[in-house]
Amino acid sequence: MAKKKKPHSRKRIDKSQQVDYDYHLPVLKTESCDLLVQSISGKYLDGTLGGGGHSEEILKRLDQRGRVYSFDEDIAAIEHCRDKFAEELHKGEASRIVLLNQNFSEACSIKEIRGEANGLLLDLGVSSRQLDDSHRGFTYRANTHLDMRFGSQGRTAKELLNEAKEEELEHLLRHYGEEPFAQSIARRIGEKRRAFPLEFTYDLRLIVEETVPKKNLYPTLSRVFQAIRIAVNDELGVLQYTLENIVPNLAPGGRIVVISYHSLEDRIVKNTFRNLCQTGATKSITPKPITAGKREILENPRARSAKLRVVEKV
Repeated sequence: MAKKKKPHSRKRIDKSQQVDYDYHLPVLKTESCDLLVQSISGKYLDGTLGGGGHSEEILKRLDQRGRVYSFDEDIAAIEHCRDKFAEELHKGEASRIVLLNQNFSEACSIKEIRGEANGLLLDLGVSSRQLDDSHRGFTYRANTHLDMRFGSQGRTAKELLNEAKEEELEHLLRHYGEEPFAQSIARRIGEKRRAFPLEFTYDLRLIVEETVPKKNLYPTLSRVFQAIRIAVNDELGVLQYTLENIVPNLAPGGRIVVISYHSLEDRIVKNTFRNLCQTGATKSITPKPITAGKREILENPRARSAKLRVVEKV
């Protein structure tokens, strides 16, 4: 009797693990730039430069009068893109790209483009390179200093974990990580730090390992590290501020394009966009969020949770 053939399954191809992997695979690159760039001579703001994938795509769509202002707190991203865009940057004042080692909230206060920007693009979350960099403390998979800052300013994860009250830690774990074991983990952090200060990522990982059932370990570690990172960088506060204050810097018809990756980000984007539309400041371009197709998810698993939303200044 002939053996029954197994059903065909498509193997996921994670391009981020391939040799030619550059810095960070931009998610929904074509879709976001199609919606963003409405004028080939426009001025655009890329608030989350990263590896420069989206900025590069925007530049391809612009003529010599167009310009991209690209922001990133991470100096490693800026240095990477200085090399990536070296030819363009060597044009001096004629360069169509400006690299700014700043938080994207600073885009709200660029005086020379007030009322003239044709669009803002935000690809939220942590980049693949930041997760891969074991010295930054973003991942529980490597033992390094508890930093977790995107830039070099502000309170580190070490300072937060050792100085915040247990009630504050429980709140941020529950609010930013939606963590069911928030109270137990916060209490355990308090107990541990009374004996010795928490300094390394494995100190935090060990606390989680000692607190939650084994079957819950890895989802909990992901949520805990996410919550601490969000708190350290005030990611949600910065996002809220930027979306509420960027409109005056946009020209009529200018668009805000945001790619979010988890419910906390998407909730802020959705609610703020709705409020802007209700006040008449903007109109919605995407009644429902755009998501990645099967092919992109196969090539870049990070795209699975991505949601793209767009509004346009009236």
